[in-house]
Amino acid sequence: MEQKPDIKSSIAGITFKSPVIVSSSEITSSPWLVDRLKERNIGGIVTKTFAGKAQNRIRLRPYQFPLSCFGEGYRESGSLYSVASAHVEGLDQCFEQVAEMAGICRKYSMRLIGSFYDDPQDSASWAKHARTFEDAGADMMELNFSSPSAAKMFTRGADLSTGIIGEVKRRVSMPVGLKLSPTMEPLEQMLTAWEREGLDFITAHNAPGGIIIDTEREEPFGAPVIGGYVPGRVFLPYSLARVVRIRKASSVPVVGVGGIYGCSDALQYLLCGCPLIGVGSALYFRGPEVLDQICDGLLNWMERKGYRSLNDFLGKAFGLIEDSDGLKRREPHGYSVPPECPYIPFAIKDKCTHCGACEEACIYGAITIGGKERFPSFDEGKCWSCGFCAGICPSGAIELRDRNDFNRTVWDNQGTAWPFKHGGIERIA
Repeated sequence: MEQKPDIKSSIAGITFKSPVIVSSSEITSSPWLVDRLKERNIGGIVTKTFAGKAQNRIRLRPYQFPLSCFGEGYRESGSLYSVASAHVEGLDQCFEQVAEMAGICRKYSMRLIGSFYDDPQDSASWAKHARTFEDAGADMMELNFSSPSAAKMFTRGADLSTGIIGEVKRRVSMPVGLKLSPTMEPLEQMLTAWEREGLDFITAHNAPGGIIIDTEREEPFGAPVIGGYVPGRVFLPYSLARVVRIRKASSVPVVGVGGIYGCSDALQYLLCGCPLIGVGSALYFRGPEVLDQICDGLLNWMERKGYRSLNDFLGKAFGLIEDSDGLKRREPHGYSVPPECPYIPFAIKDKCTHCGACEEACIYGAITIGGKERFPSFDEGKCWSCGFCAGICPSGAIELRDRNDFNRTVWDNQGTAWPFKHGGIERIA
């Protein structure tokens, strides 16, 4: 029997039996909750964020508000509005629980990553409690720089964040990382400062802030404050784009978090070079079974592709991503207008269901559904070569083709469009 692919992964010198880990949330706030995850095919867990000061642990009740009542988009994406804070219990009790969690993780070959938040101006407290996490058995430390109040202070300059990282690094021997807000800027300058302090990894990203209004009652939904908006799966493209920015500007490894609801989502982070991926809100909506589903899907995908280990494809897509300014400078048709645009739509008769979605969607009025068969016709003099019709067609019947070489399909709603993929767009000018 052929051996299954090896999905072990390493970050900051620590090896994980699986690249899938459970992100920090209430699901990882106590030993009995962690015990429920022990049989899953995961590499480790990140504890719920513990906080030093009592005012940072105040928990509003209720605090979790799924947004499914606002329609299909929210329901399908797994969106959530939350006003949860750091864990409510005092640190002495929390660290007793961390020691129990560490015991469970060791028994089941999982890694434990501690998460902590404190006053951004008190670096000594961060360092003291990081040492307590290490003594309790944590393998790594995640400093939570992503809470809204902390992020505001950290963006005023790099001194606060680098001071905390440096102080913690001096007090512990385990790898130290930070959890990043998706809105923290200036990102590249901060990365330079953090890397100089010896930061070992970055977790990207926590949820952004948000609020939603109940229009029937004309009042805020859930709680009348800006809380944590978990966009669910639709958060992935935004988070992934910032992961790419981080990796372009820094050599610090990244734990990819945000929008992971299935194997395809996890693979996107892996293909962009994240050695670990964290699953969070999907556990609330799909249960712990989603962890095994992601791992099983990863193994099946690797077997189908012929990959024997993560290193065979880790970061494979990252090298294909370039700066948009460079791509624009090489665009030979950047200022073309109809009827001179380079690509035109083509409809495949056997695939067309005559639904009319293309005509409805074309803002330029370049598509008309007519005749007895209700088949689309295209006005080449109005087409801007945008490709939207190829993407909106529910049956995949429309392709964008080269006006001067009609046998060449340049976009069929899959992969990278032909002009950007085959030898560079300058070759088809």
